[in-house]
Amino acid sequence: MPAVVPVLSGVQERLAPLKAWLFPNRVLLQLDDRAITAMALDGKRVLWCERVPLPPGLCDQGEPIHHDSLGDLLGDLLVERGFAGARVEAVLPATACQCRLVRWPEGCWPEAPQRLLARHEATLQLRGALSSLDLQLMPLALAQPTSLALAVSSQLLERWIAVFSQAGLSLVRMEAAQLCLCRALGSWPSAPGRGSVIALLQMDALACSLLIVEQGVPCYERNLPGLEQGADLEQALQRTLQFWRQQRPGGDAPLLLCHGSAVPERERLNALAAALALTVQVLDPLAEGCLQAAPPHEGPPWPPGSALLPLWGLLAAEAVGS
Repeated sequence: MPAVVPVLSGVQERLAPLKAWLFPNRVLLQLDDRAITAMALDGKRVLWCERVPLPPGLCDQGEPIHHDSLGDLLGDLLVERGFAGARVEAVLPATACQCRLVRWPEGCWPEAPQRLLARHEATLQLRGALSSLDLQLMPLALAQPTSLALAVSSQLLERWIAVFSQAGLSLVRMEAAQLCLCRALGSWPSAPGRGSVIALLQMDALACSLLIVEQGVPCYERNLPGLEQGADLEQALQRTLQFWRQQRPGGDAPLLLCHGSAVPERERLNALAAALALTVQVLDPLAEGCLQAAPPHEGPPWPPGSALLPLWGLLAAEAVGS
């Protein structure tokens, strides 16, 4: 009987590569200019989570500049953390993606929406010609036939695909950060009503960004100073929100929802909310129970749960589609 244990152990070792092939790990990545946030999942249980700073110059405005170096870094990271051969899903940087609301004329859905948009390309005011962009149209549940148009440079997409190819990873899908954030709001257990106006503030040390969502739809976005530039951030946020409210006279004040890798302590958040005369709340998928953390383990410290909102939005696509 004592000999059975090592025999079974040897069988398990030989089966490990087969199990990895039949049941590959699932890794979600949030891509950004300054860092990559990685999360490995078993269902909704987080097995591994890490925010990896990127050397300056590897990625700029959401586009990988040195895709070979970035691919090597990413491939080595997943091998070292034990997730080689994982199926990868990624959130594209918001700076790489353009969002537009398209209200279709004559109160009806067009038969050939892409051709109609091509005829009115100038009104979209997109960065780059429509022919050089990968365009996705998503119908919205609004009174007037309306679509959310998401545009990404075709060249930029090819560069990211080259990064994952260099890393030796199986890329399953990529989605725009704005779409993932809106989906996260729509799936949030304690989310405000769909008619609410939400100012979604991503707070990171070196750069912040604001996405205003109305009726579940992204309507306005703005890049802001980082949290390390405290006074500059507050002033820029005040100006941006004031401009927005001038466009919506008589409208309700937005609810300020914060997320990101550098959300400050409650005292500082309360001071910011008081200065802006807004109600503030932190969105943390781990604290809310949207994601469950695995038991403590050795390795690099995890980023705060508030940094995982775009990844939760990527995951929440399955709940929407089911």
